[in-house]
Amino acid sequence: MSPYHIFFVYRIHDLNYLHVHGMEMATKKLFTVLLYSPNDAIDLTVQTSHLPAELLSVLEEEKARIDQGYYDLAQWEYQSYNEQLH
Repeated sequence: MSPYHIFFVYRIHDLNYLHVHGMEMATKKLFTVLLYSPNDAIDLTVQTSHLPAELLSVLEEEKARIDQGYYDLAQWEYQSYNEQLH
């Protein structure tokens, strides 16, 4: 199992940045990372030296999916707790 799990991403197009939200699975701590993403293509070489190597590895593995919008908040589908029971 991956040490980090990405939940969703939202983009700030005017600033060429995106926020990645997820969880560090061992401690169950939530994280948010601001990444430079000009033209919807993440550049993991800009301002990422402070991030844990394991997180950078997960971001590198998921880079194509993030760039394609797989994790975009707009892709989430609403489902209430009651709907899950039926």
